[in-house]
Amino acid sequence: MKPNGWISEPLYTKIRALIPIPTVDLLVTHKGRILLMLRNNEPGKGLWFTPGGRILRGETIEEAVRRVLEKETGLTPNKITRTGVMEHIWPDTHTVTILHMVDVTDNKVTMNDEHSDYKWVNSAPEDTHPLLLQMIQESKTFTNNTPPTSPA
Repeated sequence: MKPNGWISEPLYTKIRALIPIPTVDLLVTHKGRILLMLRNNEPGKGLWFTPGGRILRGETIEEAVRRVLEKETGLTPNKITRTGVMEHIWPDTHTVTILHMVDVTDNKVTMNDEHSDYKWVNSAPEDTHPLLLQMIQESKTFTNNTPPTSPA
């Protein structure tokens, strides 16, 4: 059974080429660290990024956050805080994403097939993608540890 608002991959590819897609991105935190996941899919294939995904038709923003968190990590939220709105412009996709900080109960991640690895970090790695770096900075994730600036 496909979830409410589910569309086929060929149709989604066509839609992505025509309009911005509403999404949620999750800065998942546990004891001062954030979760990074190695992406298997575009956009950002092969990059360390946050869990995230599109908002389905008929789904509230909070429902999308909870669904994405469960589907991509298997984690349970303690607290969900909306921190801002950003746009991510990738070569083949333009998203308008609603960024959330999600504090979770534990750090035992259960990945789905969208990611091949994960790690918990207490600062932004040197090779942090500029969009992820912006998310970390704007959310003030590491208040005592300023992430590195991205190269120009």
